[in-house]
Amino acid sequence: MTIEPREFLMNMKEHDFVYDMKKLSAVFNRNHEEDKEYVFKILDLLYENYDRVKYIDDMSEKYTGKDGWAVLISQKFAMADKRIPIPQAPFHIKINGKNDISMKAKIAYMLLIGFLKETDEPIHVSLNFKDEVYRKTYKQYVKENVLVY
Repeated sequence: MTIEPREFLMNMKEHDFVYDMKKLSAVFNRNHEEDKEYVFKILDLLYENYDRVKYIDDMSEKYTGKDGWAVLISQKFAMADKRIPIPQAPFHIKINGKNDISMKAKIAYMLLIGFLKETDEPIHVSLNFKDEVYRKTYKQYVKENVLVY
């Protein structure tokens, strides 16, 4: 299966998210519907600024650099850093090298707009697909194209 790298971002919208499991989401996050809406807006923003997107395997400093910005978007529970095997939420942001798993997607969206407008730096993106074909294709692409700091 051949997928254009830019299309990975839009493919994330095509499948159910953890946010869609209403009962589970309601327990962990009462704003799950708003968060999903803003995660989709973030995907659109990244798509529009694709020239700045650098796909990565995980959000460890090895891939993002010491002061890098990164976003993890997952259709299932995922790990932001493989060295720390703690399940993360389906949305995670790293700002200036600092992880923030508690930040709401709406606030992160606004910060990303500012980041993309005010800097020329890349935005590191880690995607975790539920669909096995997309997941394998993404992993292969990252393996062949990833930048390590």
